[in-house]
Amino acid sequence: MAENSQQRQDAIRGQGPTILHIFPQLTPKQHEVLRFVAENRTSKEIAWELGISESAVNQRIEGVRTRAGSPPRAELARAYRQYLQDLEAACNPVPAKIPQVPESDLDTAVRGRDERAEQLALADAVTYTVTAPWQRETFEKIVPEVLDGANAGLSRTAAMIAIAGGILLVAMVGLGVVRALSDLI
Repeated sequence: MAENSQQRQDAIRGQGPTILHIFPQLTPKQHEVLRFVAENRTSKEIAWELGISESAVNQRIEGVRTRAGSPPRAELARAYRQYLQDLEAACNPVPAKIPQVPESDLDTAVRGRDERAEQLALADAVTYTVTAPWQRETFEKIVPEVLDGANAGLSRTAAMIAIAGGILLVAMVGLGVVRALSDLI
């Protein structure tokens, strides 16, 4: 099984100067789609995850396949997984000790400065409450008392019907005026 995996990796690398060398030149959107392709996701699943159309996913994949010499999708997925592994291996881990920083010479000087800071620390925390100027002022009610009370729902419904009736009446009078003017002309 490990032999098959090694053979596939060698095949990718052997065929791969074209495949592996195109990955650094891809757009971030193509990398985003290829990460899902490397997880063997379908175009529909990728589209759902990214919130784009399935045709947009297929266009991005086809753009990469065209650059790579039109390998099958599974081969592209294997090559991209290999690219990600090579990229991860190329990153150097951070060493435990940074060689440019001396260990103990500066440590004592820093401790001396920090001791004074501890003496100035506050013992109790203070809570401040800030209110905006508009929160301090009291305003009268914007809604009349008739529309705000025990029968508020009924009163508001009646007000809406009255307003709608008024608008309808104004529209009918306006249409009557327009008709009278058109008859004169």
